[in-house]
Amino acid sequence: MKGKIHSINIAEKKKGNKLQIQSGELLKDIGLKGDTYNKPGDRQISLISVGKIKEQEFCPRVRTKDDLIPGDFSETLTITGIDISNISVGDKFIIGDSAEIEITQIGMTCYKFCPIGKEQNECPLPKYFLFAKVLKSGVVEVNDTFKKFF
Repeated sequence: MKGKIHSINIAEKKKGNKLQIQSGELLKDIGLKGDTYNKPGDRQISLISVGKIKEQEFCPRVRTKDDLIPGDFSETLTITGIDISNISVGDKFIIGDSAEIEITQIGMTCYKFCPIGKEQNECPLPKYFLFAKVLKSGVVEVNDTFKKFF
């Protein structure tokens, strides 16, 4: 199972928009350096696939395809090239040359200010939003490989 990092997203303050950056450092047992959401525990970083974001373009609350972009679901990493529904808790991934993560949780409840709301379209958060902990620090960049290891 192999994909790529489509986007790295960082927030300077809670409940603020995440900004896309070209590279960042994942810190063991903490998360993305400089991200206000990083913290020790099982939810150090979060992930969703760009495909699940694009599926929301048909939601009645989304006016144009540009209304939803990577980072709008407050994810740390937006990935591409992997069917996220095939990822399980406990799966481990190498990102780029050195960073390693382990999936710790699948899904979360929709949040109050969700960009799509709970109207006709199915929100991807309950089934396809992933949380992970950082097992090994490393610099990650957009287009880095995202590869499962055993």
